[in-house]
Amino acid sequence: MDERLVYCPGCNHKVRLVVTEGHPDGQANLPEDAQVVCLDFGEGCSEGSCPVTGRPGVIMGVRLARSHLNDEAFRVVHGECASCGLLTSLEMVDEEHAVCPLCNSTNTYVIVDLEDGDAVAVTGT
Repeated sequence: MDERLVYCPGCNHKVRLVVTEGHPDGQANLPEDAQVVCLDFGEGCSEGSCPVTGRPGVIMGVRLARSHLNDEAFRVVHGECASCGLLTSLEMVDEEHAVCPLCNSTNTYVIVDLEDGDAVAVTGT
């Protein structure tokens, strides 16, 4: 993968971009074509559109989460994946969307903050 530094007007500094390899054999939840992924996706990036790619911010977050190139970029909450049904550490892309690291599906959740400071994700309605 080729990593490049590109100026992001939304962040007002340079960010690291990579282009992922496509998966032409049509595997579930994996893109068929190469995609631009920002390795520096942050808290404010999920709102609006990415000024570098023009894609919705949440899409850029999902791309990074599915690539597993910077899992530390996401808040992690424990909950059941609505797609595969397994309990796991979900990677929160924004306040409503999480990516399951086991099956790479994107799900909508409601976050419930617990008294001890932890949080649990439950399937949104």
